Amino acid sequence: MTSPQKAKGSRFERKIADYLNGAGFRTERTRVGWQDDRGDIHGIGDLTIECKNHARMNLAGWIEEMKAETINNDTVLGVVIHKRKGKSDPADQYATMPLWMLVLLLRRAGFK
Repeated sequence: MTSPQKAKGSRFERKIADYLNGAGFRTERTRVGWQDDRGDIHGIGDLTIECKNHARMNLAGWIEEMKAETINNDTVLGVVIHKRKGKSDPADQYATMPLWMLVLLLRRAGFK
């Protein structure tokens, strides 16, 4: 039987993937069983998505985990989408990445 924490995390991942798909992206949850963790959601170009639904934030640890997953997933960009306390709408959750990744993302989007 799945642990309650694992089930809570899986529900959050599905919610985020469904939201992204509804926004026109074609994402999938990363399949279980890979030897090396490749993040939780993939399918948006050169981006690895790590999802976190925890009562306590650990941004530094989550960012380090996401960076390792971008290497495993052979991507350059990564983001941690983490649960915002008291908000159930996926659009209201937080997305965190290092500033250099944001700069690269903005340049690729054509901003100057």
